[in-house]
Amino acid sequence: MDLYTVRKKLNMGESLTGIHLRVTDYARVSTDADEQKKSLKNQVEHFEQYIKQNPNWTYIPGYVDDGITGTSDIKRDNFMQMIEDAHLGKFDLIVTKEISRFSRNTLDSIKYTRELLSLGVAVLFVNDNINTAMPDAELRLTIMASMAQDEIRRLSERVKFGMNRAIERGEILGNDMLYGYKKNKDTGVLIIIEEEAEIVRKIYELYAVDELSLSKVAKTLNNEGLRTYQNKKWCVSTISRMIENPKYKGYYCAKKSEIVDYMTKKVKYFEKDDWILYEDKKRIPPIIDDSLWERANARLTSRKVAFHSRKKDKSLYKNRYLYSAKIYCKDHNTIFHRREFRKNKKDITWVCSLYLKNGKAACDSPNIRELEITTIFKNLISIFQIDKNYIIQILMDYYHFLNVEENLNSEIDCVEKEINSLYAKKDKLLEFSLDGSISNHEFCKRNNFYNKKLELAKMNLNELYKNIKSKKMVIDKEQTLREILKQKVSSSETDEKIISLLLDHIVVSKVDNKKENMNLDVFLSYSKNSTEKRLTPILKRTYEFRRGYDVKGTKRYKVIYHVNCFFI
Repeated sequence: MDLYTVRKKLNMGESLTGIHLRVTDYARVSTDADEQKKSLKNQVEHFEQYIKQNPNWTYIPGYVDDGITGTSDIKRDNFMQMIEDAHLGKFDLIVTKEISRFSRNTLDSIKYTRELLSLGVAVLFVNDNINTAMPDAELRLTIMASMAQDEIRRLSERVKFGMNRAIERGEILGNDMLYGYKKNKDTGVLIIIEEEAEIVRKIYELYAVDELSLSKVAKTLNNEGLRTYQNKKWCVSTISRMIENPKYKGYYCAKKSEIVDYMTKKVKYFEKDDWILYEDKKRIPPIIDDSLWERANARLTSRKVAFHSRKKDKSLYKNRYLYSAKIYCKDHNTIFHRREFRKNKKDITWVCSLYLKNGKAACDSPNIRELEITTIFKNLISIFQIDKNYIIQILMDYYHFLNVEENLNSEIDCVEKEINSLYAKKDKLLEFSLDGSISNHEFCKRNNFYNKKLELAKMNLNELYKNIKSKKMVIDKEQTLREILKQKVSSSETDEKIISLLLDHIVVSKVDNKKENMNLDVFLSYSKNSTEKRLTPILKRTYEFRRGYDVKGTKRYKVIYHVNCFFI
């Protein structure tokens, strides 16, 4: 869009619909509720029809975020994709329902509309009647965005106030998803579901009485075909939360946490001593007796303490390998683990931990070959122009100023003085022996002691003379020294250190649902300009690798990496 021409036409009275533009739309709802999904569908259909019915506009398929809050832009994948496509010049105008659909964060609203306008893309907020192509749009946008943000604040405060009053009245909070119970909607009293309660009792007994680990308890339940809500498998975190929940022994429990800030959604978790906790077996009938609950929690607490103690001891293992704790699966936000490729022990792969645990059905993210990503990084090092010759020159300057010979001569003087002192002591010892001051046995003992010290001192002196000779040769031959430094700086060890310092983390995903075609979002540790943080890639590259080995039955195929680099 030519912003100058568009503004001129609008000021002359021409409507926005009379200008030839490529137009897309953005729609969002903040929950997965059925009525919200219906609203989203209506938004999408309405704007598509609204754009297509205008003969001067070319429809560009829109962007939709379903069930995602508007207070955070990073979590809205399609919104961020829309911003990236704007950088690629795919459209001139974005149509959206209102400012609260675009963002409920005032700063984000202004930031993104400014960024889009700098790219020649305007935003039309239909219900608010704001067109950012107009000069007065930012003032109106600031006012309306502030109102939308303040509505979120007031809603958050109303919810918090209501919850605190409900706690004061002793109302049982939460939905109807506490395993083993269902809530009477009229009285608010919990009612035991006996079929589920039996599984709850089984969990406590397996853990507290049989002393199985949490993972073995989960495995036992899953092997017996028992399931949680929505037919999901049992996992360690679910069982741990159940064991810690005081409701299972008939206690009212509230105020375990609180949202500190409605914008960041930061949660403050309170210590157990600060919880509102008291016995209420009339409205919360116990499934577990007090003694079994206490026994299970005592064991859980002790094992957690032991685990964190071991974790501290094993903290060094986090950085055991170059890419340890730095590769993540985009679909599940799980970490990749290092594995040796079966057909070639020297070829290392990095695999999603969820895949390793539960197989391909749980996660089909592509495996990453270490050799391939290291090759990619070496290429990135050259692209970012990390000047190794500059490093060499710094070291050369250092060696020019370093007076190696003077330091070595000082050490030689010290050793020679020590040798002369030992000879003097031997002479004195001989005099004592000749005048009968010491026995022959004492003389031999002390003389042997001095001889050993002399032998060590002479060996040290010879080593120092060798060092001064060799270092003189190196310093005299500057070109030889430069070549040695060049080898060191260009070594694979140096490249790995650069990668380790430069790389923050990598996010892995498939492209076009093909494991041979993968996307790497590479986040680099670089804080020179915070405005570049995770917004758009500072570099995009495509790399191709041929896989396959000279082994019978091994498949040969081409792998394509799409690499996007971000500063963080």
